[in-house]
Amino acid sequence: MKFRLHPVLLPFFLFLIAIGGLSVYVLIFLSLLIHEAGHLVAAHFAGMRVRSCTIMPYGGELIIPNRNLASKKARIFVAFGGPLATGILLLSAMMFPFPGDEHVIRIQVALLVLNLLPILPLDGGQVLCILLETGGSEYRTRELFLVHSILFLLAACFLLASGLPVTVPYMLLALFLLIQNISAFRFRKYEQAYAKLKKNS
Repeated sequence: MKFRLHPVLLPFFLFLIAIGGLSVYVLIFLSLLIHEAGHLVAAHFAGMRVRSCTIMPYGGELIIPNRNLASKKARIFVAFGGPLATGILLLSAMMFPFPGDEHVIRIQVALLVLNLLPILPLDGGQVLCILLETGGSEYRTRELFLVHSILFLLAACFLLASGLPVTVPYMLLALFLLIQNISAFRFRKYEQAYAKLKKNS
């Protein structure tokens, strides 16, 4: 399995250094790693082979060959693996006081709220998209959910723009997610054709 850091983490890292938030960044980065480890463990138990893992500002992205061919139960289990790991870390920080635990608690709450939003590619969006699938409608459902995610993020950017410059970090994250969804929508037909080819081979 290949492990990568998305290039967008670098400017985020430099921004936190500039404002004196390096220690907070370290906590965020470790939290992201733990969150993604939850997905990896869940994928292992679900019998899904992970080709690569890329750490993003909101968590991570797993590349799992033929993921859509797995059962709905397995895919939901993998999607919930990250939030479960974050939830365990949150409960641990609340139950066992230690230096910096307040920062850890705030970061885990933020990660949970963010990742459970009902948009792609976040975990909440992944689960909701899977639950809305019916027999043979996987790709059509995902296509419609991508449109929903794009519209949701466009509205979020519009609202966040009214709060600039205070909302700059949230605006950048929303734009990053918007670009991801637009890219996924543009290549949806190629993804579907490739999956069908693999299924029939």
